Amino acid sequence: MPFLAYLIIGALQAPVEIRMAAHRSMDKPGAVAQEPVKTDISVRNEGHALLNLYLDDSQFPSMTVLDGQTHRRISLAAGESMELNYLFKAERGVYVWKSMQAVASDPFGLFELKKDIPAYGELLVRPASLKLNSLSLRPRDTLHTPGSISIRLSGSSTDFLGIREYRPGDSLRHLNWRLGARHPRRFFTNEYEREEIADFGLILDARKLTTAQAVEETIFEASIGAAASLAEVLLKQGNRVSLLVFGETMASLFPGYGKRQLHRILRSLARARLGSNLPFGYLEYFPTRLFPSRSVLVMLSALGVQDNETYARLRSFGYDIL
Repeated sequence: MPFLAYLIIGALQAPVEIRMAAHRSMDKPGAVAQEPVKTDISVRNEGHALLNLYLDDSQFPSMTVLDGQTHRRISLAAGESMELNYLFKAERGVYVWKSMQAVASDPFGLFELKKDIPAYGELLVRPASLKLNSLSLRPRDTLHTPGSISIRLSGSSTDFLGIREYRPGDSLRHLNWRLGARHPRRFFTNEYEREEIADFGLILDARKLTTAQAVEETIFEASIGAAASLAEVLLKQGNRVSLLVFGETMASLFPGYGKRQLHRILRSLARARLGSNLPFGYLEYFPTRLFPSRSVLVMLSALGVQDNETYARLRSFGYDIL
């Protein structure tokens, strides 16, 4: 009889449906790897009272909860709201939440009803980059647009290039009065180097070249950090930058400028994973739209011995290889 009574009470108080709404918010749209991020989930009961409710927000294996809880068991009356808060950190990647799980049951837990409550959220965890203030690269060819790369042509920079005789139209501010004093009736003008921008292509090698997985993962993460640092500095200097992640699946970004291009590059680097060993010779067949002629190709690779021929071929196409 006691067991039968428990069964009857549980059946009478078992939930019929779950009608809930949830909203997820995070204190920042993006973060650096291992940077703390706070998550707030607001849940509202839009149906009947739920006497025994268990809420669980699914977590990814590469996440670590620092404070708070990702699950909670409560009772929620009709129209009542509650919040779930926790602080976590995560490794590099793109994290997408679509829902959270709600499990309602009678007070004794005999009859359960499960439902996924939509609670969308997305977080881009960028790779940790080095703090590089400047980068001294002098490519042979530039885009003939004002920038930060000094070239051996006269212009309006501050780096001294040479002295020549005065021509009508030259700025009087650049006259070399000392040399003119030693040569009466003649005038001389100081010339300064012109500064322009250039095309840079970042190629991240995401191939598994050995069986030493732990070592390769360490090198790969360092390569991703280097690519992020280079992209940030080169774009800050005004250059045009493209990206190719070469591995099991190839992700490419065509040349672009500014913060928007940096966000695209960081997003692609966040998704990058080591993959199978594809022939490196595929690089010879990529369109010039991805790597314009005379651009500088920055290779981030473990340098397989079998890749030497490909590097030589790319060099023969007119690319500067770094």
